[in-house]
Amino acid sequence: MKRLTIVFVFYCSLFITHYSLSQWVQQNTGTTTDFHSVKFINKYTGWACGTGTILKTTNGGTNWIAQNHPATSKRLASINIVDSLNLYCVGWFETILKTTDGGLNWTAIRNGPGGTGSSYDACFFINKNTGWIGGSGQKIWKTTNGCDSLMYIYVDAGYINDIYFKDSLIGLMCGDAGLLKRTTNGGINWYIPNIQLHYQGYNFYKLSIINNQYGWIIGESNPVYRTTDFGENWDSIGYVTNGYQIYCVYFSSLNTGWCGGGGVYQGRLFKTTNSGFSWSWQQRDSVKGYVAGFWFYNDSIGWAVGSNGMILHTTTSGNTFINRISSSVPESFSLNQNYPNPFNNSTIIEFSIEEKDYYSFEIYDILGKKVQNIFNEIKNPGVYRLSFNGANLNSGIYFYRISSSKNILTKKLILLK
Repeated sequence: MKRLTIVFVFYCSLFITHYSLSQWVQQNTGTTTDFHSVKFINKYTGWACGTGTILKTTNGGTNWIAQNHPATSKRLASINIVDSLNLYCVGWFETILKTTDGGLNWTAIRNGPGGTGSSYDACFFINKNTGWIGGSGQKIWKTTNGCDSLMYIYVDAGYINDIYFKDSLIGLMCGDAGLLKRTTNGGINWYIPNIQLHYQGYNFYKLSIINNQYGWIIGESNPVYRTTDFGENWDSIGYVTNGYQIYCVYFSSLNTGWCGGGGVYQGRLFKTTNSGFSWSWQQRDSVKGYVAGFWFYNDSIGWAVGSNGMILHTTTSGNTFINRISSSVPESFSLNQNYPNPFNNSTIIEFSIEEKDYYSFEIYDILGKKVQNIFNEIKNPGVYRLSFNGANLNSGIYFYRISSSKNILTKKLILLK
């Protein structure tokens, strides 16, 4: 977010024919800690956990409130919601936390000294009593009484990154070094399902399951595997191209999903609309670190968390909608005034491109800070219409700019709520 000598800018560029442009907006978390997990119980109430931090929102992330808990120096890796009152959170160095009042009070089931004992990244409960916890140490913990007691189960595996159960008997786990296993007896015994890995050393960080039938995992080097029978058989269906290292995957429905991870310079976030067979790079410059987790209420409304205090929110499936309303070659490169202006949350912006080039579209606040990068893409000649949503911005004056290799055009918009 650099300051500009030229007054503010909105930098808007379109994706190819009908729409693209990413509409992920940073929410205010009040912290720069790294977040690793986010879960919601509905589209308003959710929790996120990170290094030393658990946050809660009751208004869709407009406000995130820090919760008191006894593991303030630990990496908290996974949060699991049973219902509005009962939640579990696990982390490194023998950390297992529980709340029965929606997070007002968190108690430590285990809270070992830093640097000692096993660490946990995987946590899944099917109800407030029965759940499984995994991580290092070639074991999982199972409880059937809300963690009043924990049953030790040996697992011939490396580090366990994620666990998911469809009921009290049938479950899946994934982890480092190609770990993918299935159980049909509540986690007592685990076996390798039918999967042909391209490379045995893949690390699998997250499982995504839809309707207790369809599932996806993505490994290092970004191969995508899918199951249609809850993990008994897995098919290789493609790769996430341009992905540096994928840390998380989440499907909101059979066809629509997201994955994210790290990047050489920026975090990277991708979307699929064909069940994982192909992926488009959705968010680029505005992701200032790695993406570690997702949660979606439906195909449109969702959240992503990651490093540097990042919680991103979208109400448009991550898309800013753009139409090429004419393919005729305009006489000049132009940017129209948005309408309405002033506007409340949503406004229309039109621009014309007379030659094929690499274009960018950005939004800046009155201090010259870039608050949104809409796109950086090669665009064909034509007239375009963009619907911009400023629901997650404060009232004020902003500037939008479109630029090519030869020209820059800037105009002012006013957001009033």
